[in-house]
Amino acid sequence: MPVQIVYATAAMLLIALFPVPESYREILNVIAFGTFGWGAYRNFEPIGPMTALAVVYVIFALLFNPITPVVLPELPSILLHIGGAALLAVTARRFER
Repeated sequence: MPVQIVYATAAMLLIALFPVPESYREILNVIAFGTFGWGAYRNFEPIGPMTALAVVYVIFALLFNPITPVVLPELPSILLHIGGAALLAVTARRFER
């Protein structure tokens, strides 16, 4: 996956902190789910240091699941979006290897 998509997903997560239509959040869930799912796939090694990062990506993918969305109160949702954007921005190079 190109690193630009990872950065674009992080930016979209931050844009969702502002008032946006519900359709934007639905599309964001699909994109974030795919990005975090791909990150989990790329960082999974049966025995290795990146397995913990893969587990974190899986957790974020499940939280942004578009089929059965997780509805959180406002503050945890804000923290989830900021944390997800930060995780993607910091670990973006892990998607390329």
